[in-house]
Amino acid sequence: MPYDTEPRRRHFSPVRAFPPFAAAALLVLAGACSQDYAEGDPILLPDADGVFTPAVIGTAAVPPSASGQVALLADERVACVFDFYETRVRCMDAEGAVVGVFGRTGEGPGEFGRSDSPNSLHLVRGEDGTLGIYDSGLFRFTVFEPSGAYVSEARMPFLQPRRSFGSVLTGTVWRGWIADSLMVRFDVNVASGEVVRQEASPSGPWRADCGEEEGIDGIPDRAEGWVFVACRDRLIFVDNTGNATVLSVPTELPDERDVARREEAMWIGWEAIRGTMMGQEVMARALQTSSDGTYQSVVDQTLERYRSRPKSYSLGEGHRLVDPANRYWIATQRDTHEWSYLDVYENAEYAGSVRVRDRLRGFDVYGSTLVVLVERQVGPDDADGVPDRALDWYDLGNLGW
Repeated sequence: MPYDTEPRRRHFSPVRAFPPFAAAALLVLAGACSQDYAEGDPILLPDADGVFTPAVIGTAAVPPSASGQVALLADERVACVFDFYETRVRCMDAEGAVVGVFGRTGEGPGEFGRSDSPNSLHLVRGEDGTLGIYDSGLFRFTVFEPSGAYVSEARMPFLQPRRSFGSVLTGTVWRGWIADSLMVRFDVNVASGEVVRQEASPSGPWRADCGEEEGIDGIPDRAEGWVFVACRDRLIFVDNTGNATVLSVPTELPDERDVARREEAMWIGWEAIRGTMMGQEVMARALQTSSDGTYQSVVDQTLERYRSRPKSYSLGEGHRLVDPANRYWIATQRDTHEWSYLDVYENAEYAGSVRVRDRLRGFDVYGSTLVVLVERQVGPDDADGVPDRALDWYDLGNLGW
């Protein structure tokens, strides 16, 4: 199978400035082809590192939640999130007003199944302005108006849905244990729940050279191709003929704030089993050290190992999408403190980075709008020490894409 392993990050290097003349030329050319860019509007140019920082055009506070789900609806003004602790969906507009709050635990119409997993509900934008919710606990896809009014439902097979639906919902399932496939794509009729297409992804090999880091998963694009994340620092773009381009992408070592987050996550996990005998034993062993210093505790060993390895490029499986223009967006682990970064690729080539404020927990893109679910920085007025959550809307129109 043909493949290309040459880096194709045309203008960006994490240690080299973005050439201003190249940035301007790229954006002017892209602007000439863009339907969203109006002649005479100022084009936003990148900074010296090749990063675009678009304008915030709206914000809305949302409740704390363990879920990173967010869907930007077709009007580009309303976005919905999953309030995990209350098992309900909350839709807000860019002015901060509540559009709808709906749902509860149950199995009836408009109710949601499993409430023990933040990934049990998947929010999907409807092309007609509705919101679809795939419930992995009930294997059900329900369509709502953003106000919460019930529209329809259908039973569906297990899948990870993509970001939008019309008469058909597309989703994927990881099937790496089946020969000659990594993922399987399903297209399901929204009205009936009938599978109208089932197709295995290409399987390579693409010489990603992962070593021990063999993890790989992907999503289909809008041109019958696929994009895979492999290892900790590879992207693999496979077109509709099976030709593959393997890109090496930048990573960075964790800083001490990253280490503190990792330690906190470890303790949260252990706290859940602390009251059991097994939990007490696990915690005791995790903290045990030798008096002569010949071995460290499990906590210290884990954090030392975490410090020494670059962070994965991708923020996670749910933080990637293909927009309606077939551009691939991926939330990265760059910074994720005061700022978060989304990298954008077009035709298997790097197109630019978009910087957004605070710690990104989820995002969606539609038309000329980006919406980001974030955790704010903890400030002196946050007595509980818990970061506030919010939705931020960004205007992408003047990027010229």
